[in-house]
Amino acid sequence: PGGTLVYATCSLLPEENEAQVEAFLASADGAEFELAPPEHFGAPFDDGYLRLSPARHGCDGFFGAALVRSEGGWTRRGRRTAGASC
Repeated sequence: PGGTLVYATCSLLPEENEAQVEAFLASADGAEFELAPPEHFGAPFDDGYLRLSPARHGCDGFFGAALVRSEGGWTRRGRRTAGASC
């Protein structure tokens, strides 16, 4: 129940980054997740995503997204149903 999933790439291409996260969130597997950037992090998040670029940050390109699963989501055995226990 609950948990955090981090999606990260060393790419700056939206089709490899935001589009993948948005497609996952729109899917049945991602329905119980929401984009949840960390409150206290040493780098800036923009629109909920971490984006670092050589021109702006002086480092390699990087993308990150933190997704938090709601309580009562998946279990090790599969999707939890109403009233089910582990």
